[in-house]
Amino acid sequence: MLKIAITGNIASGKTLFEDFLKSKGFSVLCLDFVTASLYESSKPLQEFLLKKFNTISRNEISNQVFSNPLLKKELENFIYPLIINEMNNFFIQNTKQDFIFVSASVLFEAGFDKYFDKIVFIKADLDIRLKRLMERNNFSKDEALLRINSQMPESDKIPLCDYIIDNSGSKEDLKNEAAKFLNNFLGCFGC
Repeated sequence: MLKIAITGNIASGKTLFEDFLKSKGFSVLCLDFVTASLYESSKPLQEFLLKKFNTISRNEISNQVFSNPLLKKELENFIYPLIINEMNNFFIQNTKQDFIFVSASVLFEAGFDKYFDKIVFIKADLDIRLKRLMERNNFSKDEALLRINSQMPESDKIPLCDYIIDNSGSKEDLKNEAAKFLNNFLGCFGC
């Protein structure tokens, strides 16, 4: 089983790439969804959040951690082991698959890259990501930039990756790039 990570900075188009892979029958785990699920179902996490942040609302917590690096680090130290546990369960459940994918926007920041054989990076120009994030999340420019700047720059991540997909164009362009990835990298066009 080849474990392949999908990463890219916020609003780069990872979800569209994930959807393409799922449409081709691949097993894909999105760590953003894992995190959302943990917020809703993990009693230890909820207790920690209430004690530390006086809320379990992701939006309220996000507003606090993106403006306070120490709080952000405390949250990461608590939640990352829970995420790793879910990721390992996904690996176990899919041991018979030739290829499995895990999408992680903070792959390098969290140190999750060590769990993967290959890494695919979805990139998009900064102005495009900024516009997408403002439209998608209804953020002001300052709110969007705060989130963008909280991640390691694309220029630092790209050299650490095995395959780069540019998503600065249309959705159709991304599908074409994803098909090329399947053909060139995995050798299984039309999988």
